[in-house]
Amino acid sequence: MPRKKREKQQRLDRSTEESLWPLVGRVLASEAARTVYLWGPPGVGKSFVATREGVAHRPVFALTTTPETPAAELRGGWMPKGSGFEWRDGPIVTAMRRGGRLVLNEVSYASSDLLAFFHPVLESPETARLTLPSGETIEPAPGFQVVATDNCPVEQLPEALRDRFRSVLRVDAPHPDALARLRPDLREAALRTFDLEPERAISIRGWLALQDFEEELGREEACRAVFGRERGEQVFEALQLAAA
Repeated sequence: MPRKKREKQQRLDRSTEESLWPLVGRVLASEAARTVYLWGPPGVGKSFVATREGVAHRPVFALTTTPETPAAELRGGWMPKGSGFEWRDGPIVTAMRRGGRLVLNEVSYASSDLLAFFHPVLESPETARLTLPSGETIEPAPGFQVVATDNCPVEQLPEALRDRFRSVLRVDAPHPDALARLRPDLREAALRTFDLEPERAISIRGWLALQDFEEELGREEACRAVFGRERGEQVFEALQLAAA
């Protein structure tokens, strides 16, 4: 194998081996993984893995929190029915009742009200309790699991909340399944840009979008469509140099 191609393959193999993705898969499938905090750069595959790996027969409930997301929306509330009202569970309560996996994306963006609501949800099975406005107190069914994903380290969460995560894992390389969807030339480019500073790094989502647009627009126009004119021209020139 030519030296240049051999070095590319070695870099790809090293990235896969050094990543924590194999461990992430084992942790998510573990019965001990009641609560997991998964963090790293955008677009590496955190949400993809959280909703698919180690799920077994559990239903999955995924949601993305924002500063405007009220706790009541995720807990549930009284809804009109006929001449009266009935209680309807929100996604968190439904996940607890059914013993499902609850995936909380961008948890650090949640409001203080919502973060406080997470406390009883993240408790151990022996102490987890949630009393609803209906007066009912529910406990998580067997199999209930919470997987939080974020770009920020767990230290940026309030101490009482971060203490409730049994496993904290940082992933800083794209998931192998995501890389496998890219052509070899774009795969190599993606691996190089992942080592850049955050403002210059390109997520795996960006490379996948470029690959899709390139089929119709050609490489130069695809770079501009995905990254904008100035940044797109830089990416295009870098790809041209790498191919030379």
